[in-house]
Amino acid sequence: MKPTFNAYIDGFNLYKGSLERRPECKWLDIVGLCKSLEPDANLGRVFYFTAPVKSRFVGDRASDRQATYLRVLEHSGVKIVRGKFRKDARWHRLASMELEEFVQPVLAAHLGLTRLAIKGSWKSAKPDVPMTKVVILGEKGSDVNLASYLLKDVYRGDIDRALVITGDSDLSIPILFTKSEGVTVHVVVPGDGQNSASLKSSASSLIRLDVELLRNNQFPDSYLTPSGGNIQKPRSWAKSHPRK
Repeated sequence: MKPTFNAYIDGFNLYKGSLERRPECKWLDIVGLCKSLEPDANLGRVFYFTAPVKSRFVGDRASDRQATYLRVLEHSGVKIVRGKFRKDARWHRLASMELEEFVQPVLAAHLGLTRLAIKGSWKSAKPDVPMTKVVILGEKGSDVNLASYLLKDVYRGDIDRALVITGDSDLSIPILFTKSEGVTVHVVVPGDGQNSASLKSSASSLIRLDVELLRNNQFPDSYLTPSGGNIQKPRSWAKSHPRK
């Protein structure tokens, strides 16, 4: 008889680690992905932890695309647990005066006065460095929510096996507590560049997410809901940018 596992997905970490640069993979079937990652076990409940994104600029449709995707996930049986998404403007010190590292897109070479003004700002600020006001976008609460749901299921005795998709080392301690209660915890890290040392030492096992699993677990472009509705994949997600 196959064991049963619950899945706990750090949505923002999954997006930043594997999906942001692969629009053709964003219409991801989370249930299918979890089953592919644990083929020798039966899938119980799936929790997806995220936050409603805010617009970055006038006409930004990211929040609409996210809402469409979350509707599909809910219809497929995924429990969405929402945190908060913050958009703050803060002053921060510059790290470099090289124009390629100072602003993107890079300033044109013929903008001599602008380049001179930037260098003048650095000179005036010495021995300190100049500051600039930047927009900080950040998700709040998802890591705490994931840890809380995971530990609640553990201490209620609801699970003996868990799949956690995250590269957030802040979750190392709740994962360690989960394992110490006799629960097998498999961690899947979405991004190659994410430091997973503490997660690896806390989990029962840890692997990197295979991009092919993302490509092989996609919803149909036109998703039919159980009630007969039709949800269309966002157009911008149809673009194909293959990457290893």
